[in-house]
Amino acid sequence: MKRILLTGGGSGGHIYPLLAVAEKLQGNNLRYFGPKDAWSTYMLNAGIPISGIAKAKMRRYFSLLNAVDGIKFIYSILQALIKVGFFWPHAAFSKGGPGALPVLFACRVYGVPIIIHESDSVAGLTSRVTGKWAKIVEVAWDEARVFFPNKEVHRVGIPLRSALRDSKESMHDAKITMACEPDGLPVLLIIGGSQGSERINNFILENLVALLTKFQIIHQTGSVNYESHMRLYETAKSALTMELRNRYHPYAYLENKMGTAYRAADCALSRSGSALFELAAFGIPAVLIPLPEAAHDHQRVNAYAYAKTGAAIVVEEANLLGTIVITELKKITQKEAHTAMSAAARAFAPTDATERITKDILSL
Repeated sequence: MKRILLTGGGSGGHIYPLLAVAEKLQGNNLRYFGPKDAWSTYMLNAGIPISGIAKAKMRRYFSLLNAVDGIKFIYSILQALIKVGFFWPHAAFSKGGPGALPVLFACRVYGVPIIIHESDSVAGLTSRVTGKWAKIVEVAWDEARVFFPNKEVHRVGIPLRSALRDSKESMHDAKITMACEPDGLPVLLIIGGSQGSERINNFILENLVALLTKFQIIHQTGSVNYESHMRLYETAKSALTMELRNRYHPYAYLENKMGTAYRAADCALSRSGSALFELAAFGIPAVLIPLPEAAHDHQRVNAYAYAKTGAAIVVEEANLLGTIVITELKKITQKEAHTAMSAAARAFAPTDATERITKDILSL
C-alpha cells in the first residue's frame, strides 16, 4: 500500500479531477492536503482524510491584503512542512489552486516525487512554479506544453469521475429525469463554471422568452447566485406562459445530476474552463463565452483552441446579445452541423485520462 498525497482546490475544476484519480487509487493510503472549505468536504465524503493547509491568495495587483496573505503564505509553508513530514508520501499529485504551492514546496524539500496536472491551454502561476519540481507534467491541451520546457509532459485531457463516465442512461431517459420533453424542443444546457456566472445568468433572464420559444433549458446558476437569480426570475416569469415556464429548469448546482444533464443536452452555452472536456466527452456542441477576467486570459485561449476543432463557436462577452447567441445556438442544433460538431467534440477529448495519470503516479 502506497501513501499518496493529493493537493489542489478552490473550485470544482480542481477537486473533481482529484476525486476521479482517487477513485482509481483506492486500496492505497490517500490523504488530501489543502484548504478546509466547501470543496474539501467532497474529499471527506469520498472517505479521504484531510490535512488542512492555510489558503493565501496570490493577487496580481496592488492590495494591502497582500501583506496579510504574505504572512498566511509563510504560515502555510510551515504547516505543510510539518504535515507532509508526518505523512511522508511515496508520491504527490497536484491539481493546482489555493494551498497547492506550499504543499509541493514541502514535498520538494523532502524529495517526494511530484506529478502536476494543468487543465488550461495557458498554464497558471502555480503550475509554472511547481512544474519545475515535477517528475511528470500532465496537461489537458497540447498548447500548454510550451510552459514546461525540458520536462516529461503527457497530454491526457482531464480526468472524469465514474459518475459521469460510467452511466448508460439514454438521452431519452435523461431528458425525462431532468423534467424535459424527450420529443420536444432541443435541450440547452447552461453552465457558467462550477461557481456559476452572474453575467450569463442575467443574459438568460433578459432573453428568457426568446430562448424558451426555441429551447428547453437546464440552467446551473451557481450556488452563490441561485437565490438572487430566483428572485429576479419570479419577476421575469410574469411574461411567460405556463408552457414556457415548464421549459425552464434552474438549479443552484447540478452536482450528482451533472452526468444526467450532459446526457439530456442537445447543445450548451458555457464558459470555457474545465467544463469543455466534459462537454467534449459527451459530444455536446457548444457556444462558448470566455470569461474576460480569467488569469492569463486562459479562457479565451481555451475557447478558440477548442473551436478550431469544429466542436464549438465562440461569442465574446462583449457580443453577448440575444439575437447573436440564439442565432448561433440554432446553427449548432441543425442536424448536419450538430452531427459534425458532436463527432469533433468526442474526437478532441481523451477517454483514458484517469487511467494514464494513475499509472504515472504509481510508476513513481
